[in-house]
Amino acid sequence: MANLNGKKGSQKHQDVQKEVFEKTTSEYDDQPNIKVEMEVPISTPNGKKKGRVADVAAFSKQKPLQFFKILQVGKTESDGKPVKREQEAIEDIESHLDIRVSFVDYEKYILNHGKAN
Repeated sequence: MANLNGKKGSQKHQDVQKEVFEKTTSEYDDQPNIKVEMEVPISTPNGKKKGRVADVAAFSKQKPLQFFKILQVGKTESDGKPVKREQEAIEDIESHLDIRVSFVDYEKYILNHGKAN
């Protein structure tokens, strides 16, 4: 089924992404040199794609950028692994930035935390 919201993801994806963003922002409230944003473009020149977009990222405000946390929000297969496009995005980001990307399954998130927003 085509996603009517395009690259933004389904409404569930967007709702959980916003909640994850808000929680991550609160984690770094006391650190003024760290910025938290949604939809952060990341160059991945040697990846399956030349660039990826992190759903939520916490990074330094000054250059060179240092990433402290990256989260991808998405769906999983029946075995619990992220769907292929999410796996590839995670691999590209991790190999380029040398950081572990955290994955948030939005369906499980809603089950465990109630309806997003």
